[in-house]
Amino acid sequence: AGRMGDQMAKKGGGALLVRQHSSKQHGEDESPPGSPTRHKHGAAYAVPDVVQGPPLDYSFLEIQTIEELREVLPRSGFRKQPPEFVVDEAGLQIPNPIRDEWVKPGKEFETNAIKLGNNMLAALPPAFNVIIREVMERPRQLSWIDLSFNHLEEVPQILALYSNLSVVYLHANRIRKVSQVQVLSDLQGLRSITLHGNPCEEVKNYRLMVTGMFPKIKTLDFTTITTIDREKATVFYTRFQRQKANRKGG
Repeated sequence: AGRMGDQMAKKGGGALLVRQHSSKQHGEDESPPGSPTRHKHGAAYAVPDVVQGPPLDYSFLEIQTIEELREVLPRSGFRKQPPEFVVDEAGLQIPNPIRDEWVKPGKEFETNAIKLGNNMLAALPPAFNVIIREVMERPRQLSWIDLSFNHLEEVPQILALYSNLSVVYLHANRIRKVSQVQVLSDLQGLRSITLHGNPCEEVKNYRLMVTGMFPKIKTLDFTTITTIDREKATVFYTRFQRQKANRKGG
C-alpha cells in the first residue's frame, strides 16, 4: 500500500479535505492507455508518453459522489489545471484549495482512461459529463473506465454517450439485472466488460446472455470469449429474443 498524505485547506468555517495518494492498483485485465508498457504478441514494448499519458487514478479515495473529483487530485496521472476559484455551499467564490497542489506535467499528455474503482459511488449522474470535462482535456476520447468495487446498483447509462469506450469494468458492485447491461449495447468499440461479483452474475445463463448482447466483445469478466462461446451465445440469444417477441405479441 502506498503512503497517503492528507492536507487540510480552510474553507469558510469548515475545512475541505485534499487527498493525494501515490500507490497503484494492480490486477487489471487490460493495461489502460498510457501505461508505461503494453504487451503485443507476448512481447513488452514502450508506449510513447508524449502522445498517451497515464490514466487518471482516483481509486481508493473514499469518493461518494462524482462531484468530489473537484476536491481531490488523482493519485497518479495528469488532470487538467484546476480552476482558480470554486463555489462553496453558500454560493460564494473561494480560492480553489487544490490549485496550488496541482503540478504541471513536463510534456503534453493526452489521457483517455480513468480509474474510479474502490470508492463508494452509488451512481453516475448527468454531472459526470461536466466533471469529466473539468479533469480531462479530451473527454469524448475516453476509452477505458474502471468503476469496480463501488456501490452501483445500475449500469450507468451515461457511459453510452462515450462512443470510444472499449473497456468498462463494473465488477464487484450491486447490479442485479443482466438486462441493464444492454444500455451499453450501442458502444460499437466495446471489447472488454466485467460484471462478476454483482448479483446479476447468479442469474441463469448470465454469461450466454451478456455475450449474446455484445457480439463484438472479446473478453467478459477477464475471460476470453472463444469461437465456441460465441456460437453458443449467438444461438441462445437469438432464441431468447424470439421467445421475448412472441410473449409480447401473444
